Amino acid sequence: MKEDEPIDLNQERKLNHLLDQQIAGLATEESTSRDLWMGVESKITDVESKSSSTEHKKNRWASWAIAASLVISLGSLGMSWNNLRQAESIYAQIEIQKSTQQQSYRSSVQYQVELMEQEFKLAKVGLMSQISMNRDNIDKPLLAEIERDLSVINKAAELLKSAIEKQPENTEYPKLLRATYQQELTVLTQLAKLDNSI
Repeated sequence: MKEDEPIDLNQERKLNHLLDQQIAGLATEESTSRDLWMGVESKITDVESKSSSTEHKKNRWASWAIAASLVISLGSLGMSWNNLRQAESIYAQIEIQKSTQQQSYRSSVQYQVELMEQEFKLAKVGLMSQISMNRDNIDKPLLAEIERDLSVINKAAELLKSAIEKQPENTEYPKLLRATYQQELTVLTQLAKLDNSI
């Protein structure tokens, strides 16, 4: 049969009749000899009672687990608080020791600077007495220039002493101060050696 051809009514009736016979031959419902709902119901209640029993056990263990974790958390918190207090105490002791050491170091650095100044002043006094004897014989413009240079060196020394007081832990400042004093002594030594020939 082609799609374009019309279906004959007889043929359609025969097909419908065959289909009806086939449908009538199918079983509509199977029935059992006993009642199954009682068994299904008992299985459902068994499963529900087992799950509720399991849930009850789980809930009981969950309660214990929560209580145990709270006890552990509180214990950890207490230990942390105690450790924090101990750390603060140790930190305070360290700060006191640092302060004491800094004061001791500062005193040590100040002592070194004072000793350096005394040595410098002692050497300077001897050179200044020689310079004062030759002062009249030294060229006045040269003497003025040297005095300006000495003034700059003195200002540098004063700045370094101030810096040492502010930052005694800086080891470079005392070294620079010693070099500055040495430079001044070198200039004074050369000035003391000048004689009438210049």
